Amino acid sequence: MNQTRTTHRSNTFFWISFFIAVAIVTTGAVTYVTYRNLQIQTAREIEATEKRIASLVQDDIPSIQAEIDRQLARYDLREKLERNGSDLISTPSNRIQVIRAKNPAVSQQALRP
Repeated sequence: MNQTRTTHRSNTFFWISFFIAVAIVTTGAVTYVTYRNLQIQTAREIEATEKRIASLVQDDIPSIQAEIDRQLARYDLREKLERNGSDLISTPSNRIQVIRAKNPAVSQQALRP
């Protein structure tokens, strides 16, 4: 029949909408944390990969440099030329001339790739 005026009809609507809002906020927060953790994990994997690449490059450079030095060693090169029957001969040290550039800036530009 008649309802008393002390009972509010919007009370149940308020609580239902409040719980729906809390559920939406909670779902959004959990989703945000999940995506953020994935970003952090991906960033850490990228950093670890970059460190591995850097360590491999550092390991390879000395071995490549040692190989180049070994190939360009003066006495070894002379022996290789003699073994291969090359017509090249070594230049005596008294015949070597050092030529200085008049404009060093120009000579540095010639070295650029």
